Amino acid sequence: MQSGRRTVPRLDRETGGRGSEPRKPAFGDKYGKDQTGFLRTPSQNGYRRTFGSVTNCFYLDYFIIFAEFSAMTEQNLAHFDADDFLLNFWQKSPLLIRQAIPDFVCPLSPDELAGLACEDYSESRLVLEKYGAKPWELRHGPFTDEHFAALPDTHWTLLVQDVDKYDADVNALLDYFRFLPSWLLDDIMVSYAVTEGSVGPHTDQYDVFLLQASGQRRWQVDRSTDYDRTSLHDTDLNILQQFSPTDEWTLEPGDILYLPPGTPHHGMAVGECMTFSVGLRAPEATQLIDELLQDGMDIDPTFFREVKTNATHCHGEISIDSRDSIYRMLKQHLTQLMQASDEWLGKYLTRPKPGLEPVQSGDPIDIAGLRSRYRAGDRLHIALGTRIAWAKADDG
Repeated sequence: MQSGRRTVPRLDRETGGRGSEPRKPAFGDKYGKDQTGFLRTPSQNGYRRTFGSVTNCFYLDYFIIFAEFSAMTEQNLAHFDADDFLLNFWQKSPLLIRQAIPDFVCPLSPDELAGLACEDYSESRLVLEKYGAKPWELRHGPFTDEHFAALPDTHWTLLVQDVDKYDADVNALLDYFRFLPSWLLDDIMVSYAVTEGSVGPHTDQYDVFLLQASGQRRWQVDRSTDYDRTSLHDTDLNILQQFSPTDEWTLEPGDILYLPPGTPHHGMAVGECMTFSVGLRAPEATQLIDELLQDGMDIDPTFFREVKTNATHCHGEISIDSRDSIYRMLKQHLTQLMQASDEWLGKYLTRPKPGLEPVQSGDPIDIAGLRSRYRAGDRLHIALGTRIAWAKADDG
């Protein structure tokens, strides 16, 4: 979001209806104004292998890594045992954590969320269950003040993806989930809903933690595994045609509901409310394999030139020699791919979403310059949305 002040539609109905007010510049530039310290030149003189979304793969001294990760401070959820969760609930069963963040105060106002939804670089949606062009109408942003001013009083929801990439206070909430690998955390989607606002009963193909940020939302969940997967027709949303909940809870600010992949659920706003959805990455195996193969396509362009062929008396025959030759080369190439897969995996896991690439500021800096600035008192600052991961080198 561009710096400066702008007016956005007042979405908070409790303040006396719509209007407009100056929005404080909470988001600033897309990745902040002082994002420096990105390394542009690969180096081999490191004790640990570190991957970053700017350079894809690079090596840093241990103290630099410590400086990078010192910004990732872990916070503990209340009334929550991480080991028990990972053993008994993770990707298995829903879990409601009452007051996981006690005395929680929402770091984002509805007006600030609306302001972000008006920006062309953000991914935003409006869902109108009623009073739209058709039931469960889906609208895509960016939106304008006029769009919000024309909305009905009930039955709609505003959703904005990747809010953690734009707001430092929202990003800080990820520290409560550091019991999971940081590269597994995808984004925080923020939804604002008016009375009876909903996106319909549906399933997600990834793990999600639903943090109630303000107001109340009633959640219904179906724990069964034999539910009807038929979706509604004539809508752009994947809404279940039949939904039979087995559990129902009303969440208050600070409550968290964990849902494993494929769990049917339905959230409905009890008055105005905001919910923060902490989503985790869930790439399919076919996607990973395709990415790996695409990354290694330049290993040997002469693949079929070396296939062993013999004269054949049967047109179209795949001879045993040809087959064995192809399989042998496939095995050789796959072996080379797997040997290089550590570097590829680091690149893949730290690759930013399209359109969310960090913006380079200042001139590139090498290891010597970085070390000199560190010893002079400078510290690295991780831009919001930057993905950093590391792995031990082969020699330990």
